[in-house]
Amino acid sequence: MSTLLTLPQGSHYIHLILPSIKIYYKLDTLLTNISTTNSNEQRVIVIAVEHINQKRHFLSLTIDELSKLLHFLEPPKRTLYEILCQNIYCKLYFDVVIYVEKSLSLNIHESLKILQTLFHVAIANCTNELTNHSTSIADHFLVLTASTPLKHRYHLIYTNTMVRFQSQQTVFKFITTVLYHCSHFIRSHSCHQNLLKSINTHTEKHLNNCLQDLQTILSHTNFCNCIIPTTPITCNNFQKLLYKNSNDIYQWIFDIKVYNNNQQFRLFKATKSGKDNPLVITNDFPFNQQLDIFTANLNNSDFILNHALLSYTINNPKLLIVSYNDNKWSLVNKEKNSIIDLTDTNYFTSLTIKNTSTFEPNKNDLPMPIYNSQTTENREYHENFILKLITEIYYANGYIQSCQAGNKNHSLLFFNIGGEFRYCERLQRHHKSNQTCITIDTLTKKYQIECKDQDCKYFKPRWKNIF
Repeated sequence: MSTLLTLPQGSHYIHLILPSIKIYYKLDTLLTNISTTNSNEQRVIVIAVEHINQKRHFLSLTIDELSKLLHFLEPPKRTLYEILCQNIYCKLYFDVVIYVEKSLSLNIHESLKILQTLFHVAIANCTNELTNHSTSIADHFLVLTASTPLKHRYHLIYTNTMVRFQSQQTVFKFITTVLYHCSHFIRSHSCHQNLLKSINTHTEKHLNNCLQDLQTILSHTNFCNCIIPTTPITCNNFQKLLYKNSNDIYQWIFDIKVYNNNQQFRLFKATKSGKDNPLVITNDFPFNQQLDIFTANLNNSDFILNHALLSYTINNPKLLIVSYNDNKWSLVNKEKNSIIDLTDTNYFTSLTIKNTSTFEPNKNDLPMPIYNSQTTENREYHENFILKLITEIYYANGYIQSCQAGNKNHSLLFFNIGGEFRYCERLQRHHKSNQTCITIDTLTKKYQIECKDQDCKYFKPRWKNIF
């Protein structure tokens, strides 16, 4: 039975470095075998290893095992990804991926500095009394890069050893709370009101509507230089967190759809399969390497690795967790005892827009789809099937971007897929840049994978049985 679940011992090149490590074919099998003790203590890091055929295998490692693996693996074989599992403490993080030719007017370094400043102060305002925050952004933000002449690629990781978030979903809610606060001020500010009075703006409170209204302003004028309350930045600074793509549409400089369960992130010093662009620390944003009591005995590479891991937390008895439950923000300790109710603090009160008790992200903002034509059980069944298909059958790092029921045939559900899942039935492999739609027929219980590449638009993929 075990040979069906794991690779034979000694059959993978990782076994040459870590002979006793079990390498699993499927992620869910690995997760069921991780002890709850290790998971709760944050001592095990869940890893995916990618192969040249884009398939991935899965393993769990201690920090020492991972450090050893990264040290001895040859660079082309360091195709390793950290997996952010459900309900595990994690750091605030941003994933920035922008094609250079689509953002020629963007000063990426200036934009990243503004992003760091905004969220450094946001976290400091929540935790300053308890963490003795340094005023230096370099003390807390680690910036890794795998940029090429064609693409900006950065990972920004907030590394304060005393602050973690309850989960990646909590990170997402925190980010959108701050973004909505800034966007709302710009939309309602007197400098822009005369312009917006003659335009139908959105009243529903979610980021997609905010982005459209911000674009309406930017189509006529730049944002003003007034300071956004409770932040250290101006409206014009905030404008630099947006860029106009080649279609003249404004987008955030970072991906807001990377906060799903089991999201996979490339590790420090790792590279993509078949490519020579490791994720490394950048000299453009020097990281303050003043060793603290938890990292004093580590060499430089291990020091960076400890801070670069999103889900790994050094055993710190004074750890503070930013939590969001029952529409309330709070700081809790490792025993989940509440320390501060943040919702009632002056800072969070100022972040809350009048006539709304707390920020509640619109379902259109969330990485997972919502559709009303099905029961919860059926909805979860089809979502789970899609994610299983993507990650376990095609071993891809993809996610459900949106879902829409058919207008004429209501039994059809169209799942638009984001991330790195770009499988083409015609070519029997992944494309490099197209998007993919997975269609489910809820009556016949069949599915088909349709790629959106122009060369494949006349190809009709066959229907397959849902398994």
